Amino acid sequence: MLAIRKHRILGAAIGLAVPVAAFFISYLHYSGAFSLLEYLQFLTSHNVLSKVLSLCVVPNLVVFFVAIAFNRDSAAHGVLFSTMALAMVVAVVYFLV
Repeated sequence: MLAIRKHRILGAAIGLAVPVAAFFISYLHYSGAFSLLEYLQFLTSHNVLSKVLSLCVVPNLVVFFVAIAFNRDSAAHGVLFSTMALAMVVAVVYFLV
């Protein structure tokens, strides 16, 4: 039982780390002369922050299907949980920002 919980926590951590890494890759790709704060302000002012955040969650599909392919169902459950949590964050950002 403890091993299943560890795998779920690991899956959730990976599910959170992959979108964060994807966001920083998009920042490095489009940043040019922007600092991170200026990049966030640029995304907010052009009303694309929620769209960029939702695109950063897409690589979790790969992580999820890899976990399923290697029969790591509890890790896939953790990835799915973190993806749903990030979807709620994106919805909040969409409606509030």
